[in-house]
Amino acid sequence: MKWLEDDKLAEAMQLVPLCEAFVKAVKSAVKAKLQEDPESVPGYKLRDGGKITTYEAKEVAKIVMESNLEWDDLLEHMKFSFTPFISTWADHTGMTKAEAKKDLTERLKDIADTRPKSASIVKTK
Repeated sequence: MKWLEDDKLAEAMQLVPLCEAFVKAVKSAVKAKLQEDPESVPGYKLRDGGKITTYEAKEVAKIVMESNLEWDDLLEHMKFSFTPFISTWADHTGMTKAEAKKDLTERLKDIADTRPKSASIVKTK
């Protein structure tokens, strides 16, 4: 395809936001129509999205720890969410959220696992 050649990629990239907006709008319109009338868009139907089950870690810990499981065995399967915890730490320590974030970052720096995110494309001027 000629438009995928190096000299045409910048031009094609300019169309990406428009294409993405168009795709999103079409999908949204089709989904709305199918929700109103499952036969309204020939050749398409809504698929059941399934279910997502989540558990409150505090409640899981109460129930599971009654079995005398070691804390390490439980915690190795749990994820710690840093950002939401900042408020809890601020309340616990009497710090502002900014101070709590700085304090937590310092305390946890040696055990943090930091990985790079995927690169993203941005337009230059």
